This record gives sequence, C-alpha cells and structure tokens, in this order.
Amino acid sequence: MEKINSKYLIYPKEPQAPKGTTKLKLFYTNDWHGQTDNMGGILGASLQFDSSTKGQNVDTLKLIAGDSWSGGNTKKNNLILNLMNYMGFDACAIGNHELDAGTKSFIDTIKGTIGTKFVTSNIKTQDGKSLEGTVSSFVKEENGNKYGIIGLSPIDLKTVVAVEKIPELDVMGFEQTVENTQAEIDKLRKQGVNKIIILSHIGKDLDEKLASQLDGVDIIVGGHSHDKIEGVKEGENLVRSKSGQPVVILQTGQNAQNYGILNAEFDVNGILTCVSNSVIETNRNKNSIVERIKDSEIGSSPAVGTIKEINPMPENRKITPSAWTGMVADSMCKALNTDIAIINSANIRKVPQIGKLTERDVEESAPMKNELIKTQMSEEQIVSAIKDAAQRSFGSVDSYPGLLQCSGVKYTIDSNGKLLHLSFVDKEGKETVVDVNNPSKTKMYTVALDSFLANGKEYPDMMPKGEVEKFNFDKDKTMIDYLKSRQDKDELIIKDDGRLKIVQTSEPQQQRNNTRNI
Repeated sequence: MEKINSKYLIYPKEPQAPKGTTKLKLFYTNDWHGQTDNMGGILGASLQFDSSTKGQNVDTLKLIAGDSWSGGNTKKNNLILNLMNYMGFDACAIGNHELDAGTKSFIDTIKGTIGTKFVTSNIKTQDGKSLEGTVSSFVKEENGNKYGIIGLSPIDLKTVVAVEKIPELDVMGFEQTVENTQAEIDKLRKQGVNKIIILSHIGKDLDEKLASQLDGVDIIVGGHSHDKIEGVKEGENLVRSKSGQPVVILQTGQNAQNYGILNAEFDVNGILTCVSNSVIETNRNKNSIVERIKDSEIGSSPAVGTIKEINPMPENRKITPSAWTGMVADSMCKALNTDIAIINSANIRKVPQIGKLTERDVEESAPMKNELIKTQMSEEQIVSAIKDAAQRSFGSVDSYPGLLQCSGVKYTIDSNGKLLHLSFVDKEGKETVVDVNNPSKTKMYTVALDSFLANGKEYPDMMPKGEVEKFNFDKDKTMIDYLKSRQDKDELIIKDDGRLKIVQTSEPQQQRNNTRNI
C-alpha cells in the first residue's frame, strides 16, 4: 500500500501516542445504468470479496455511487435493488437515473427495502423535507469502528432528469451543497465518528473541488462523470481537504464494466495513513444465475434472433462509430418510412453479446424511453446538427454531448470534430454528395428521431421547425420488429459498415470545455 506523506497529516497540538491502526477494505462501484449482464460480473466479484475478507482482522464496506438502474422499467429496477441487497451493499447514492421513472416510482421501489440504504443530503422536497425512504447520512459500525457515510446527488439533477418527473424535488447548488455537507460531517463528528466517506454522484471535477472546501472527509466514492480512476496518485485522486488532510477520490467508470477495491488504514485520529486502490474489469458474460433471476422476477423474454458476429460496445460510445447503433437507426428509418434516422450516440447503453438475442437484450440497449417523431428537415439543418454535435463532442473533456449516428447519411470527420465529407444515401444505396460548407436551405428530407433529440436541449439544431408526427413507442420496438423481419435473423452479422468515419488530423487539438456526463 502507498503511504501518505506524513507532513500533510493533521494532529492535535499535543500528538497522542498511536493506539493502533484501523484497517478498511472497501468494495465500490458506480453508474451501473441497469446493465444486468455486467452485473453478473459484479455479483461474482462481490461473492469473492466476501470470501477473501472472511476471518480477516479488517473492516469491510460495500458502496454504490448512484445510477444503479436506468429507465422506467419498475420491475427491472426492483430486480436490481434485490441484487444490491443480496450482494450486501451498505448504501447507494441517489443519481439521476434512480429518478428516471419519477419521484413516486422511486419511493415505491425502495419502500420497505431491508439492507441497502439510499443516501442524499442535497435533495429536498419543496417543503424542505428529506426524500421519503432516504437518509442524508448514517453511521455504519464495523468491529467497534464507526464510519460516517454521506450521500450527494447531481447538482444538475433538474437538467438531466425531465422536470415533469420530479416537480416536487429541489437540489442544492454547489456552494449550498458544500455548506450542507460540512454540517453533516460536523454532526457525525459530534457522535464520535472520525472516518467519513462521501458517496457522491456529482462528477470527478466537482468531487475534487468539494474535497478542497471540506474539513473531515477521508474518502469520496464518486460517479456521474464515468471516470475510471486507477491507483492512487498525489494531486489527481489523492487531494487535500481544507485543513490539509488527505482525501482519496474513487470511481470505476460505467455500465458495471469495472468494480473497485480500496485498502485503507487510519490512525487513531481517523486520518488516512496508507492506501491502495485497484479497479478491476468485470466478467461481462451473461451470468446464468442472474438470467434465471431475471426470468423469474421479470418474466422470460422471447428470442428475436441469434448474433453470429458483432462489434462490441466502443470504449467511448459517444465519439466512436457503433454498428449496433447504426442498425437501430436503420430500424427507425424502416418503421417510420423516412429518408433518414438520427440517434445521439449516448442513447445506446448496451451492445448485445454473441449468441441468443432476446427482446429484453434489445430493450436494455436503449433503456431511456422516448417517443419517436417523424418530421421534415432541410439539408442545411441536418448538416448543421452533425457539425455542431461533432465539434462540441471532440472539444469537451467528457465527449459531451456525443456524435449523431444515422441511417441514410454517411459522413467523415477528423479527430477534432471537423466535418470533412457528407453524403445522403437513398433506399437503393445511391449516394448524393453534399457541399458541407454550403448545404441547401430548401432541399428537404423526412427524418425519424426521438423526443429527446427533438426537445433541442442538448442538440439545438435537431429541434423540428415544422410539423411533426408522433408515435407512442421508442426505438426498442422498431429494432425488435426489424430484427424479426430479417431473413438472416438466425445468423446476424452486425459489423461497422463505414457510414461514420473518423480520421486523425495533425492540426492542434481544440480547447476542451469542462462539461458533464450523464
């Protein structure tokens, strides 16, 4: 384990002789996004963690930093909560995706649960009360040692969750969150707790800022920005609190692809003296136990085909071509009988695995349910939207908001997000090259998109300017129908077809903006 430089450690004016070291082994994850296939790997790792720590003279905790589920499928959310309880997670922060189905649905889901506590100290109802069924903080005692755990939810909650889903909730701004968190720390200290962990879903940049403005925090288990933070590095994820004490910031990425184990030692004053941190890749093959649980609690899912070959989910799906996402766009085009279909890259959260493909696999690939929309857009509007999305995505530290992936459009950009070439492709495969610097204002195309894109919040150029036709289903339905209709459904080959290309450029990188990941 890495020893922490003692010159930074804060002791009372007359240091006490050490009475012994407290050892903690922490199992942590964040941002599962409801990816139950990968959760099988988390389950196996959790059981191994339990076995490896049994009988050791060490305290243990298990924590999730929010976004454990995603979307409004309440049966699936209940299943994930049951898995969390089965694995023995002590607490989960309330991220934005816990509230996808609305405040009442979240309360109903966690009502009466025994085991995992849901913690948030910076969300209040409009009458100033805590969210029903949650706690701001709590104390977990292990072998006579007390750990205080405080929860934080996204500062941008009202931006990343539809306001109509959570009208009764308010979230504190950053400065108020700092003040409120310090009050929670002080409250825990008065109870004799000197080891404080913040379970945070505000993103790494804000976690660093938070740590520097607090006194008494030791560990921040974070989420929301989907960072994979490996090891412990001074000045990166080992930072200093307001009083100079060491604070370790942790995060494992997203989609249950990894889990983390932190080994920590505290002195008698509850100050970190020694730490080691490992972020470990999960086994992402389907887990037969989890599949049986899903079938029993949610119901078995009909098969729609068999995948023979498929490109896996890109490491950064926001700025990388995805064969599965392209095929989803094809299904929208066919179902709505349009010239073009457009999807934001971040919408697709899972790429299915080789083998049997079920309706549930398709539904889990796009858990954020929207309505589909058919409208008309000009050549200029489409080109402008693609340009804007590419430039902003390659110009931000977290690839926000993500590229637009299409059916009926081929385009090439460079690694700075500059649009180099674009052509429209008709249903017979004929390409029409477009002058990307002078697209037509009058040439129109019928376009399929979803209500998320159409609201214009993240992609302003995608907001329809004319009449729209709305459909009360989303792209999971179009994809299921599309796959079932394919003659090759029992030997599906889903590979990149070059409709979106990214070429490297030697030009200087654009200035990257600090944004956020959802």
